[in-house]
Amino acid sequence: MPDLNRCQICGDPAPPIPGQCEEVTGYRLIRDPWAAVPAFLDGNIHFSCLEGSDRSTEFLVDFTRMLQAGHEEVVSLDGSLPPLTRMGLSMTSIFSGSECSVFQSTVADRWMVVKRTGPWYRLRHTDLLRIAEGITPKSPSEAITYRLPMDLGAQVSEWNLPELLTALGVEGRYATSAGPEPVEYEVLDYYPPKLLLEYAAVASLPIPAEALIFLAEYATTYAPIRFDDVDSTQG
Repeated sequence: MPDLNRCQICGDPAPPIPGQCEEVTGYRLIRDPWAAVPAFLDGNIHFSCLEGSDRSTEFLVDFTRMLQAGHEEVVSLDGSLPPLTRMGLSMTSIFSGSECSVFQSTVADRWMVVKRTGPWYRLRHTDLLRIAEGITPKSPSEAITYRLPMDLGAQVSEWNLPELLTALGVEGRYATSAGPEPVEYEVLDYYPPKLLLEYAAVASLPIPAEALIFLAEYATTYAPIRFDDVDSTQG
């Protein structure tokens, strides 16, 4: 079984940082073009590795298919029956440019910008509004739990992000000062017995200019999805 906490392309440690290293979950049933034997991707991917890989196009084809699919059958790894069923994200393509495509959810105010080289960036309605104002969107401040591949000592809870990446030997895989502002990194907790590091990382999303131009105009006409309140007095 692959180590989910290591990059599925290069095999090095891969702490998730929005816009730079993300997880592909196994239940999405996306084929792993880097595996030595047939497998589905399940683990983290450095975006720098993805962009530099000669197999990124293979990944992109299956990834964008999953984005647009609802429930669909997927051929099992060995071709045996019955086929597997995966749940896609039910998105539709609303923009296709030379550098990237933009997909919109059909059930929520969510978007995905996907570069031709593979990396993807998630957007919310608040991000759309910021783009319309000419503001670079940032990832939400959410807790991330990562299992360290080795014991770095209790001082890991005091390190900043560059210090952590250097200790892991992957500083070259990340851009800690990407975009107009550096990554905001804060350690929330560290559990030494299981090497579990919990942190929050807020990063500017390096979305291609062509997508920003499209989304800035798109935001002026977009009407948020709203669900009617259920009248509990009826029925």
